[in-house]
Amino acid sequence: MNLQPLYDVKARLEQAAIAGTGLLAEDFRLQKAAENLKPLAAASPVFAKIDNGLQNLLSAPAEERSGQLLDLLALVDAVVYTQGTCGISGELTPLPTGCGTCESLSYGQLEPLLEALTSTGGGRTNLIKDAWENHPEYFGDFRILPFVILGLGESYAELADLIADILKAQKPEIAHLLKKDFDPAGKRDMVRRVEVISALEGTAATPWLREVLPEAKKDVRTAVITALGSDSQNTEFLLELSKGERGLNRDAALQSLALQEGEEIQKFWTREVAKNSRSVRFLTPSFSDWASELTAAGLRSRLEKALAASASVSMEDQEDLLLWLEAANHKSSPAMLDFWRFADEQADLVARLKNHNGRPLEFDTKLTDRLFSFLCNTGTKPLCDLCRELWEKDTKQSRWLPHAFLAALLTRPAAEVYDCFSAYVPITKPLAGSKQKQEFNDAVLKGLSHVSWSEKRNTHVIAAGDFPLAQPLDSRWMEHLIKAVWKTSPERQRLPFSTWEQVDSFDIYLVRLFNRSDEGMCALLIPWLRERAVETGCWDTYSRWIIDFGGSPRGILGESMKKSKRAPYLYLVWKLMNEASGVLSPEEIASLLEEIQATGFFRKSSDETGETVFLKTIADLRAGRPFPEWDAWNI
Repeated sequence: MNLQPLYDVKARLEQAAIAGTGLLAEDFRLQKAAENLKPLAAASPVFAKIDNGLQNLLSAPAEERSGQLLDLLALVDAVVYTQGTCGISGELTPLPTGCGTCESLSYGQLEPLLEALTSTGGGRTNLIKDAWENHPEYFGDFRILPFVILGLGESYAELADLIADILKAQKPEIAHLLKKDFDPAGKRDMVRRVEVISALEGTAATPWLREVLPEAKKDVRTAVITALGSDSQNTEFLLELSKGERGLNRDAALQSLALQEGEEIQKFWTREVAKNSRSVRFLTPSFSDWASELTAAGLRSRLEKALAASASVSMEDQEDLLLWLEAANHKSSPAMLDFWRFADEQADLVARLKNHNGRPLEFDTKLTDRLFSFLCNTGTKPLCDLCRELWEKDTKQSRWLPHAFLAALLTRPAAEVYDCFSAYVPITKPLAGSKQKQEFNDAVLKGLSHVSWSEKRNTHVIAAGDFPLAQPLDSRWMEHLIKAVWKTSPERQRLPFSTWEQVDSFDIYLVRLFNRSDEGMCALLIPWLRERAVETGCWDTYSRWIIDFGGSPRGILGESMKKSKRAPYLYLVWKLMNEASGVLSPEEIASLLEEIQATGFFRKSSDETGETVFLKTIADLRAGRPFPEWDAWNI
């Protein structure tokens, strides 16, 4: 359908609106446009309505023309807008593979992210992180993806690393965009490209990696050699590289070779650590039995050498021992388990070892601590069985109790674990043997401090390795721990609430055990948190916890502030109330503000502003107005 007559009518009506309706009768161009519209009027009712309006306008008395002109122009404009199109001529073809997807997103939706990716200055990291968490589909759009890749060159390392992680989560097809314009002699952005390509393509990246290696320089070369280690077909190639590379590049080759398998690899590493003992550090992440056996043999021989020496252990031998001990991580072959049995049998002798200055080497403690750490990092069944074996061998000592307790959590029913170990955490003060019983108490609490509830997994996990227990922790532990006689707190630490309050680590670990979606557990925890808020004076931290678990600090907030004996900062009060307003009712927030006001901290002359904003905010909340922004308080 030819719509040109409609556009001509629109143009003449707009001209008439400018020139005035007095000349309508003499406007032959408008009359001609009206005639040309007749075929359209016969084809469609809406065009017929426009045609009728034109005839009425041309024949209307002078005093009525203005109103009719405006009505008709509005109708014509509306019809013209409905006929609008955009695009270019030609056939539609799909985007080339790997260039990104075509998402149904407006420029307005993408513009803030584009601005963050292409501009400079602070605040961009949080914006990009929020976009990734809430709208990951934005980053695969063909309009965004090229700028995400350019972001690998960010001078701000945290942002560049975030962008690298985002790209690693995309489809492998985008790898060709990363390979385009790749500079093998480039800087850190090219290093990140190698890492992303390797993560996206895995073993399929090998041909490209080998192609760019001859031209790769400095850090890029190191990254390429490291990436080659993900392909088991590169063993011979990496062995050749280990002969010719030097410095960091050879270290990268060794790191890659630690991930390989086969008889040649075992022979290579036997020669390598015999020649250079420090190379064992590259075997630390290896789970292979050959690496485990090699490490166990080397570690045992070095410990035997130290035990056999009549003099103190030299600084060089101390460092060597610790290096080989660290390499024992992730390893649980029979040979490695035998090493731990040997170390336990020699515990008394190991405890007597002296360092180069003649002081206790304390290598027995290091052995115990490292095995506990390895258990937290891997949690394999052989290690669990070993830890229980070591503990059951001598249950009168607390040395292996944390290990056995964690091992039981990882392998046995939750109720059985509680029945077996809860007695070591007394809830009434013992009449005798308090020192030893407190050592046992502390050992079990050490194990529990590494357990937390994971909302993501919906179960309790070992936090270090993020792997689940055999069963969620028996709920009886929660009430038991609240009543514990010795709430051991070996350290005090700041909390991630930007409050600068220092809270006992026992409280932190206990809170981490609770499932926020379990109303019964929350009902158990909240009263204890309220008591602790008053006892400690840490009003901000405990109030946040109480709110997180579905309660309100009303009734104890003011008391906790008074206990702290230090006037609270107005901004911290606003921040707590602002965040609480997203959970608690306006009336509850108003009551909390009244409670804070009643403490008298904000009645001093220097805090008159606080007194004023409290009164106004309370009135606003009760009048149905929202909790104010900080600018309204910061006056």
